[in-house]
Amino acid sequence: MFATLFSVTLFVALAIQGVFADFTIDTPSLTQCTSVPITWTESTSPYNLLVVAADDLCGEALVDLGQQTGLSYQWNTALAAGTAVVFFLEDSQGNEAWSGTMTVGASSDSSCLTSNTPTGSSHNPSTVSPVGTVPAAAAESTPTSTTYSPAGAANAGLGSSGALSIRPLSALTSVGSGLLALFALAM
Repeated sequence: MFATLFSVTLFVALAIQGVFADFTIDTPSLTQCTSVPITWTESTSPYNLLVVAADDLCGEALVDLGQQTGLSYQWNTALAAGTAVVFFLEDSQGNEAWSGTMTVGASSDSSCLTSNTPTGSSHNPSTVSPVGTVPAAAAESTPTSTTYSPAGAANAGLGSSGALSIRPLSALTSVGSGLLALFALAM
């Protein structure tokens, strides 16, 4: 009986450790055409960094920031004001980290915008403007950041910084825990 309780406790502890991993990415405030540092916690490099639309997390990336080897990246926010986005970071082992939702704030600088600038999604469609123009209501607003609500088990981990993270259990850990549980139940 004690062996079964110990095995189940061990398996649950390993599963919780996998879900609440320390691989996270920060959620900075974004402003149109301004530089912003993006930082994350260490895992196994290289890291693949993407900017995705907040309302279509599984869709095409709005911006692919490429593979990174360090723990930060300085990005010029080449997105129109009002665009709602999320940072997605994946390490070389397939572990994922998600930022919270960020809405790009307005700026008088539109030098980074082109006719091909992605606009993604917006929580308030009336604040999305054609490239190069900023409506008066958006110009008076400040950048906003909202908490991202995970959908499904793939994004269910919360890191210490409030950013979402997930670290799947390794195959060896899963198989070993399963065999240990079967062994304990057989006793």
